[in-house]
Amino acid sequence: KPWHSVMADHDFIGECMTSATGGPPAGAPGGTSCFGTTQFVPGSANVLRVRWSTAGDTHDGAALRIACRIRPASTGVWSFCNPTGGGAAPGDYITKNKLPVPVAITNCDDGLGGAADCHDNSIEMTWCVPIAGDDVYDIDLRLATDTAGAIAFVEASYFFIDSSKVNGQCGAGDADATTPF
Repeated sequence: KPWHSVMADHDFIGECMTSATGGPPAGAPGGTSCFGTTQFVPGSANVLRVRWSTAGDTHDGAALRIACRIRPASTGVWSFCNPTGGGAAPGDYITKNKLPVPVAITNCDDGLGGAADCHDNSIEMTWCVPIAGDDVYDIDLRLATDTAGAIAFVEASYFFIDSSKVNGQCGAGDADATTPF
């Protein structure tokens, strides 16, 4: 079935930076919100495709981690776009850039910030999110680090949300699966 654009946006000027860790629960996820939107999705859709395309930097050997949360107005309850479960990707935050522990000044010092200061890595993530349709949805894309106090940030981000009616929703015939693709 065709995909229908729900929303497209970009952030070329600002950076989203954090030194906070993140994780469950979805209602208090930690990290930092880098993008949020509220969108109506008609009942003709049963999935959302949420995409985040950006460049990311990490410092001090930290991992850059991202997450997607969604809250339908009908329930008012936040959940992660990729909950842990059978056939699903890892729950809550997904590590997108992991560096070794700083061992020498030559360890990825391409940002002139010292050991394990790794800059401008391409980050692409797409989540497939089953929905009931005919509701208003809050969507929140978040950034975190795996090491409290170590900095991770993204810049020049694109955000896309599309909807469709898909057999089996997000899994191959499994209406409960939420596998990023």
